[in-house]
Amino acid sequence: MTELLSDPAVKAGLAVVVLLVVSAVALQMVLRFRDSTREDPDITADALSNLEEMRLKGELSEEEFRTIQSASSRGDQS
Repeated sequence: MTELLSDPAVKAGLAVVVLLVVSAVALQMVLRFRDSTREDPDITADALSNLEEMRLKGELSEEEFRTIQSASSRGDQS
């Protein structure tokens, strides 16, 4: 068995296998992280009504409200 592991071709093959396994695990972790951060929070009807109240109280400008509202409607379409 030690003779087999001393062969350079076997060492190179094992190194490649280890590299592939580590790469697959890293790729899986990256994909999971990207999926969890890619999801945009949806602006619900309650949130929009709260924003409307803020706009009516003057806490939010008309332009800010329209920007948020248009961003929300674009998110619903995709």
